[in-house]
Amino acid sequence: MSRRGVAPVVGVAVLVVVTLVLAAVIGAFVIGLGGADHTPTAAITADRNGNEVVLTHAGGDSLDVNDLTVRVFVDGRALDHQPRVPAVGMTGFRGAPGGPFNSRSDDTWSTGEVASVTIATTTNAPQPAAGSTVTVRIYADGEVVATART
Repeated sequence: MSRRGVAPVVGVAVLVVVTLVLAAVIGAFVIGLGGADHTPTAAITADRNGNEVVLTHAGGDSLDVNDLTVRVFVDGRALDHQPRVPAVGMTGFRGAPGGPFNSRSDDTWSTGEVASVTIATTTNAPQPAAGSTVTVRIYADGEVVATART
């Protein structure tokens, strides 16, 4: 009986096993990524009435306000004091924030809901003037969720 044909068969079997193991590892990795949390996305519109910035959740994922960071810019320059959400009173802002930005409100910001902050005229800078562009960036876990401009 000849043993010359055994080596190629064993070699092919080893290659098949290695390929199957690699496929299983890659498949498990890809499936694991599919179950990971995703960064929410939302369409947010912005309007301004004097120093009040009004943000409307126009569509997309509902947002947990506790996970959000809000950054406000006037003509590209960041405000000295940024809003903390949710909150009741904040340095650099007049009065309590409105809607889901208020800590006494529901923690979920859903489509159709309106949130607002009013930039204080004496304790925050820069001040929005007529013709200024106010940009609001909303982050969840460090990732941009939405950007809105007036």
